[in-house]
Amino acid sequence: MSHAFRVEVNGVGLAVVDHAPGRRDLPTLVLAHATGFCGGVWEPIVPALSERFRVVTYDQRGHGDSDKPDAAYDWAGFVADLAGLVDALGSGPVLAAGHSKGGAAVAGVAARHPGRLSRVVLLDPVLVAPPVPGEDRVSSIRLAAGARRRREVWESREALCDSLAARSPFSEWRRDFVEAYVRHGTAPTGDGRFRLKCPGEIEARVYEGAAASSSLEFLRDVRIPALVVAGQESDVLPPELARLALSTAPDARLVVLPGIGHFVPMQAPERSVDLLVGFLSGEAT
Repeated sequence: MSHAFRVEVNGVGLAVVDHAPGRRDLPTLVLAHATGFCGGVWEPIVPALSERFRVVTYDQRGHGDSDKPDAAYDWAGFVADLAGLVDALGSGPVLAAGHSKGGAAVAGVAARHPGRLSRVVLLDPVLVAPPVPGEDRVSSIRLAAGARRRREVWESREALCDSLAARSPFSEWRRDFVEAYVRHGTAPTGDGRFRLKCPGEIEARVYEGAAASSSLEFLRDVRIPALVVAGQESDVLPPELARLALSTAPDARLVVLPGIGHFVPMQAPERSVDLLVGFLSGEAT
């Protein structure tokens, strides 16, 4: 039975779920989700991972059931939050995996907070080069604008699930991931409707924070074994960028998944589990 609790880090309360609280004999694996989602989005693959690991998921600040401060959505804060969560778990160094911005947070902890993590998997992480003065980060601006326009209130979870599943990128997800996101990423409004737990304005600020994150530089300073998994069709981490990033990493390897885009865990869950188990257990190097 899972155990939900809260951890206070850096002045922010994070919602955390330990999926195997009685299995301290297993290595701890912390999973970090992407922007706009929540820890519950990992639910479809937690049972398979729990055969080998004590799986811990959490909602990043501004997401899910965690606190939503008015400001402080720079990416350094997400890195510091994850480091604080690992310290609070008291079982470090731990294993960690993250998708998209969650992957950047995991890489940031490995690079800037040594001793917390022992081995990491980055699933199509957002790796942003240092900003150039006067340069507009078009992708961040576009994503932020889209987030601010996003509909936040729906008549039912079923209506939201059907709407998402009918359009990209959710139409490319395995259906149970869409259902998990809707189930854990929305809350009743009190009048029979449901609201997204991550407000569009917060999601937009996170995207805007990407421009100054310089997350590409994290890999250069990662001194533990790291696996980067890139979708061959990804518009976030094209294979050529992944190879460039890994050329500076002292102990990292790359796996490119043919026919897969940015949402690696949702599009290729079985392959993702195999890669996570193999690499994090040291069976695949």
